[in-house]
This record gives sequence, structure tokens and C-alpha cells, in this order.
Amino acid sequence: MKTTDVIVVGGGAAGLTAAAYIAREGHSVMVFEKDQAFGGLLGSFDLYGHRVDKGARGIIDSGIVFPMLKQLGLSVDFKPNPIRIQIADQRIDLNSEHGLDDYQAMLIRLFPADKDAIDRIMIDIRTVMKQMDVIYGIENPLFLPKPYDMNYVTKTLLPWMGKFIINIRRAMRRMEPIELYLKKMTSNQALIDMIAQHFFAQTPAFFALSYFTLYQMYHYPKGGTQTLIDALLSVIRQHGGELRNGCEVKSINPQDKTLVTCDGETVQYQQLIWAGDTNTFYGSLDLSTLNEEALKSKVLRRQAELKAMRGADSILTLYVIVNQDSTTFASTSGPHAFYTPKLTGLSAYPLSSLKDDQGNWTTDKDRLLGYVDAIVEANTFEISIPSLRDPSLSPKGETALILSTLFDFGLTEHIAKIGLLPVFKTRITAKFLSVLEELWPGLHASVKHTNLATPLTIKSRTNAHEGSVTGWSFANKPFPVETQFLRVSQSVKTPIPSIKQAGQWTFNPAGVPVAIMTGKLAADAVLKDLPRRKK
Repeated sequence: MKTTDVIVVGGGAAGLTAAAYIAREGHSVMVFEKDQAFGGLLGSFDLYGHRVDKGARGIIDSGIVFPMLKQLGLSVDFKPNPIRIQIADQRIDLNSEHGLDDYQAMLIRLFPADKDAIDRIMIDIRTVMKQMDVIYGIENPLFLPKPYDMNYVTKTLLPWMGKFIINIRRAMRRMEPIELYLKKMTSNQALIDMIAQHFFAQTPAFFALSYFTLYQMYHYPKGGTQTLIDALLSVIRQHGGELRNGCEVKSINPQDKTLVTCDGETVQYQQLIWAGDTNTFYGSLDLSTLNEEALKSKVLRRQAELKAMRGADSILTLYVIVNQDSTTFASTSGPHAFYTPKLTGLSAYPLSSLKDDQGNWTTDKDRLLGYVDAIVEANTFEISIPSLRDPSLSPKGETALILSTLFDFGLTEHIAKIGLLPVFKTRITAKFLSVLEELWPGLHASVKHTNLATPLTIKSRTNAHEGSVTGWSFANKPFPVETQFLRVSQSVKTPIPSIKQAGQWTFNPAGVPVAIMTGKLAADAVLKDLPRRKK
């Protein structure tokens, strides 16, 4: 039987961060990743000679990513990642503090009758941005060497902590869903949609409003987002860590601290970090091996609680390869943009319109495809053009466009169950190109290749519950994981002391910084429970 100090299940940003810190401390570590590629929903892959990103289109530092790289001795070259927002025929850039004034003016041009409401919303946005400046005002102390220098503690850390606690408490006053918050400001549903449909359903107002700060924190790694994953992999390999890709964990015996791999191999561990889908984790536990009835009951309750929870929104992504140079798109979308073609808004097309009184989906092909057409036209597209940040990512004279929208997993699953998935893929690809032809005239004629990833793609690659790209839906009451920022260290605990978790939501809707932070916290918790070893 093979033995190791630590097993990490899940090779995304959270799992790789945890493994890198554990390996660096001299402990043996094995990482198991279900997918053929490491990175989870972060990273890049090659498509028709282009380097394109799988999930995150850019990296937000949040005082976490850069300090983590520095602490691990990694050097990653980041390129500028300016953000553009376009609604109908109006567009503004958010790459400076003046961008917010431009955004306000754009909304007023689009909704002149709602000027007073827009002014009130913008006051709150600016207030939240000031709070965010304090919250992310210093490099996260979690990624600084310990013990801290006393000069740093007295002159930087302690003054910041006081301001942090005050501002985080103020921020918590705006935890109602962004949709409800905006309805207090205006009755214009189209205006509400233009702001709210950028975010996952029922995102807390504080986080949604604060995103105007985060838009200015985006960076893009030279070589694509895979560069960040490769950097973490290099640390693990350098310190003797073992990496197993294309290998799904079959079962975990928490009593004997053993794990059975995809090929039937049994591995014994001292500590395990689960950095994958949470429901999959509880489904992998062999509870018959637990001797403590109280612990078994606690795990069973947790298992039942999570099965009833909803996943967050999923995403549909179309990759388009065109025979035009990337500079063709520089003046319209730029390298990273959010484009809403119409002022109609998604609220005009509720999912309930496709269900009967018992909640059953319609099987009418025309109704389903007609609905898909309508929501594509009303949706908000995230547009990413990697070669506008790094020209080496596409061959000369060609460009890879990455086009994404939020899309319902349940609807996609239903379409697949009734045999319409091939028709759906063809239809929605054509509709994407038709809508974006308005932004880029002549686009359709220049298309060489297309590749569509649906919410089912995310589910099959990562086991993510309901194809979620970040975790749990904010619609869950109560929320299934820790959300209080001051209790973030508790987010890595599971009912089983020898098993920690990473990648869970804490305080805000996930993303790369939170994945990295929880990975580091899980590593710290494991290192505390392991015997100290010489490096």
C-alpha cells in the first residue's frame, strides 16, 4: 500500500495552492485531479493553434494573488487588462477612477427618466468602493512570513485591522440580494437588469456594487491564465510532490485514512484536503467504516443538507476562431468587455415560462429554442480576446474570441434529456454569432472554427454541482458554508478532523483569490496537525 503525508483531491487553484505550501514544508503530498488537465476552471488550452482560457478571463489580485506568488518565489509577468462595458450602442472604459463618472453618464443617457435613482445608486457604489479600498488596502497578512516584524505590526497591520473591522461591518449592512436592493432605488426593471445581470442570481448588493473596484484590479498573465497554474505545479514538482491527472477518487475510508484511486490503488494518508465538489466529497466517504456513531450522524446530516442545496449559476462559452487580426477588435470591445445588446433585460424571460403549474419543463421544441433565442439577445456577454493582451497567443492574421453568458444548468440538462442538445448547440452558436454581428459587422463571414462549452461540459469535467462555476447559489437559505469574513479560517473544516476542505465560498462569490486563500488556509490547518519535519 502506498503512503503519503497528505492527499489533495482536486487540482484547481485551491488544491494546487494547498499542495504547493505543504510540499514546500517538506511533507510528501499527492494531488488527484479528475480532469486530464490541472487547473479546474482556471487555466488555458490550445484550440486550432490558439491559446484560450478555460474559465477565468483574467486574474484579480485582491491583495492575495501577488503576495502568494512572491511568498512561493514565483515570477509571473502580468499584462494590463482594461475592462469595457457596453450596453446597446453606448460604451465606456473602467480603467481609471474617471470610468465610474462615465458609467453614470452612460446609464443616464440610456435611462434619462431614472436620473435621480441612478445618482443614488452611484453614491452607494462610491461608498462601497471606499470600503473595498480599506478591505484590500494591504497585502493579505496570510501570505507574509511569520513571525511578523514588530514595525510592520504596529505601523501597518494593527491600524489596518481596526479599519478593516469597521468597514467589513458596514459592508455587511448591504447583504440583501442586488435585485432587491435595486428595486428600492427604482421601479424600472430594465435598469435593474442592466446592472444586476452581470452577476450571479441573488448576489449580495455589497459584492455587486464593489465590483466596480474589482474591474480595475484585473490583470492578465503573459502566456494565458495557464501560466499561474504552471507556476504552482512547478513548486509542487520541485519539492517532490506527486501529480495524478485523469484520475478520479473512488472512495475514502475516513476511519483508516485510506483512499482508493481510479485504477484501484489504495493510498494511506495522514491528512486529506478536499478541493473539489462538496457533494462528490460526501458521496465518496465510506461511512460504514466510522466507529463513532455521533460522528457518523453528523456527517449524514451534513450530507443530507448539501444534497438539498442549489448550485450557483453556470456558464455557456463559445470559442470563435476568425481569420482577422486581433487589432480589428481593439476599438470596439478591447481585450475584455461586458456587452449587453438590448435594454430588454433577462427579467422579461423568466424560466418559469417554460414550466407548467407542477414545475415540469415543456418538451415543445419551438418553445424551447425560441426561448433560447430570446435570452441570448437579452443576456450580457463577457468577451475576452487573449491576443489583445499577449499577441503570441494567436497566429498572425487570426484571432480567438471567447464569448460567455450565464446560462441555466437545469434548462441545458432538460434539453439534453429530450434529445435536443445537438440542435441546441447549432442554434445557440448561430444566435451568438448573429447577435455579435451587430458589434462586429462582417464577423460571420470571417469565422473559421467554433467550439461550444455548455453547463454540461463544466459538470462532466469538474463534477461541479449543477455545473456551477463558483460553488453555492445565494438563493440557499441558510447558506451552506461559512460566509463571515472574520471566520474565514473556519471555512476549511469538515466534520472529520483528518480531512480539510478548500475552495469553499467565504464572504464573497469565490473566484481565484478566494480559491487561493482557502487553499493556503487548508494547508496551514494541515501543517498544524502534521508532525513537524526538517526541510
